[in-house]
Amino acid sequence: MFGKPKQHNDNQFGETRSVRKLRAKLDESHQLHQLTGDPQLNAVQVDRFRTSVTRCMWTFLAAGLGFTTTGVHDFLAGHLAPADPMWWGAWLVEPALAGILITLLRWEAEMISRGISATHQTVTRLKRVLLGATLVTNVWSSVRPPSGPINHGMVFLHLVIPLVVYLIAEVMPIIQQRCTAARNQALNAAPTLVADQPRPDVPEPKSAVSAPIRLRLPAPMIEALRVKRDQVDALGRELTAQDVQDAVKVAPDYAARIVRELATT
Repeated sequence: MFGKPKQHNDNQFGETRSVRKLRAKLDESHQLHQLTGDPQLNAVQVDRFRTSVTRCMWTFLAAGLGFTTTGVHDFLAGHLAPADPMWWGAWLVEPALAGILITLLRWEAEMISRGISATHQTVTRLKRVLLGATLVTNVWSSVRPPSGPINHGMVFLHLVIPLVVYLIAEVMPIIQQRCTAARNQALNAAPTLVADQPRPDVPEPKSAVSAPIRLRLPAPMIEALRVKRDQVDALGRELTAQDVQDAVKVAPDYAARIVRELATT
């Protein structure tokens, strides 16, 4: 009639529900830490951040050049009527200058992203001439307007906005250079640590090598490298960077570093 009370599931294995939840969170934290420490992931995050910042800078640069276009037009054709062809042609001057500047900035960004210095006196002079012409024409058209009195607010804007555009053009290569350096650092400057040694009570996999890998790599990548090196040893040849890239998805220079580490160990 009266049976034994059922044993609660929380105590069936000596752990409460709270302990199991915390253990699951701990395992998840270990996995997330392992993934977020991957150099390839860090490099991708830096590239995405660089792309986001660059797009914002291009947007504001284009907005500033759009404003300065009106100043250049007033300087060249503010006294003309729309019936005059020169009134329409004057609208093309600033877009042409801006097009040259944008092309130059794109070239600088591409060279810097590939680790090539884009700093040259001629390049700096060209940028200064382009932006200096925009500054002079904008200030002149606001100080001597084609009609009406001088608007001090417009004078201020036509002075400040070309200067801001010039500084944006100078800052964008610096942003590219710093982000490229951060990406390379994430790929090539990972701290060297010896991989976890096998526990004495747990047999090591047959594919494992006797020497540890002194790189901070996720466990699946380490195991894949061990398997690949066993395969290469069975063929009677040395491990190459291409073998490493076939086993794990890493950059060529990082693969070469892995080969050097394995060779020394």
